[in-house]
Amino acid sequence: MFGKLLKNDIKAQWHSVSTIFLSIFIIAGFAELLVIYSIKDVFNIWNDKKLIFVAIGGIVVCLAMFFACIVILIAVGLMFSKTTFGRAGYLTLTLPVKTGSLIWSKIISGLIWTYITYMLFFGSFFLWIYQVGECMGGDLQDLADQLFMLLLGQSTQTMISLAVYYLVWVAIAMFLVVQCMYLGITCAHISPLSKLGPIATVLIFFGSFGVIVGLTLIVGKIIPFGMVVHDDVITISSNVVKAQQELYRHGSSFVFSGPLFMLLSSILLSSPITYLTKHKANIK
Repeated sequence: MFGKLLKNDIKAQWHSVSTIFLSIFIIAGFAELLVIYSIKDVFNIWNDKKLIFVAIGGIVVCLAMFFACIVILIAVGLMFSKTTFGRAGYLTLTLPVKTGSLIWSKIISGLIWTYITYMLFFGSFFLWIYQVGECMGGDLQDLADQLFMLLLGQSTQTMISLAVYYLVWVAIAMFLVVQCMYLGITCAHISPLSKLGPIATVLIFFGSFGVIVGLTLIVGKIIPFGMVVHDDVITISSNVVKAQQELYRHGSSFVFSGPLFMLLSSILLSSPITYLTKHKANIK
């Protein structure tokens, strides 16, 4: 039953987000074509002007993707509010399934859209850095290569390991964002916070997000469990700071305890969302 709920939520949300994706992809597509044609010198332009076209095109792509991140996040929140606490909520909450299943279906579907959009943004940003470096050549190209080596390492093993780490870390962060947003929307539909309207949503979103992020940083410092990456060597350590200092002074350290705490906190936030939705929320 949960699979059907999730499938229907994704299909219903796709009708709302497809227009956003289409608009952003059209803008980003034209800008990226400008960048590609400028690099290949299809327009027969001077090198200095070529760099300007590449820079402008890349900025347009990044801005389009960043705008999509904000719009998708707002759209996901509005869809949750509408289908749970709006007129559609009378039908949604009377379905013969547990409230927790309904909430988790909307959490996962909302996370899918936000995660895809943010990955596209980061991908477009790094692609722009590489394309600008390729256009200028020389020192800037070396700087771009060093940036990628710093972030992803030199060997295939470290590149795959760090790429997985970044992908999982961003997914957890997006999970927390969606959960805090849903918590804020839910609290805004219970008395007496409902009197504040959207202000309650914003306050609770930033308040809960800030507290959990702050605790995540503290946990990461108190329990520095993670990995140290240097060249083609990956070392798992209970104290990554000490391991980096003693073994790989020039390596990169990545803490696991912080992301794990954030993941656990995000999961636990579903409990108050479910409880308030089932027992306290007011449907318009």
